[in-house]
Amino acid sequence: MQKLKTVLFDKNSGKLKTNLIVAAGILGILLIFLSGIDFEKDDESYTPTAGETACTSTEEYRDMLEADLEKMLSSIYGAGRVDVMISLDGTTEYVYAQQVQSSSDVANGETASEYRNELVLLDTDKGTTALVTKVLHPRVSGVLIVCDGGGDIVLTEKLINSAAAALGISTANICVAQKAK
Repeated sequence: MQKLKTVLFDKNSGKLKTNLIVAAGILGILLIFLSGIDFEKDDESYTPTAGETACTSTEEYRDMLEADLEKMLSSIYGAGRVDVMISLDGTTEYVYAQQVQSSSDVANGETASEYRNELVLLDTDKGTTALVTKVLHPRVSGVLIVCDGGGDIVLTEKLINSAAAALGISTANICVAQKAK
């Protein structure tokens, strides 16, 4: 404890050593900046894992939603075997990156403007493709749930509310029916 006091405090004035405190502060700030830097090498041949793959078509998107919803609903007590059919409104849309160039020219008191949009293209081993910035999936417009326990009104209510919450749609767009035996 005595050694710590001699390092931190000036013998003559009894005050904290300013240089030591400033150095500690600078070191702390440096550590904060270094924590935000990504030191991993960027790998251009990155391939997403199975859980990270994005759905590229409307059918893949619907299949993924149906499988996820079936899995969740079948885990509700009393539901039994569950089959789900989802209706989508529209198709998958892609938003492409664009490079916009504009120029204007003033001559003889008249202004002439020219705008040019070009897609941003990427060269890959498979050829040239446009850069996709966003994939807009269609919204869910209706759900049909057929399950073993569909005849129980309390279970039906649980299934409807669960599907509505999972998909972010109105309960009026969900129908539950009992599976044929």
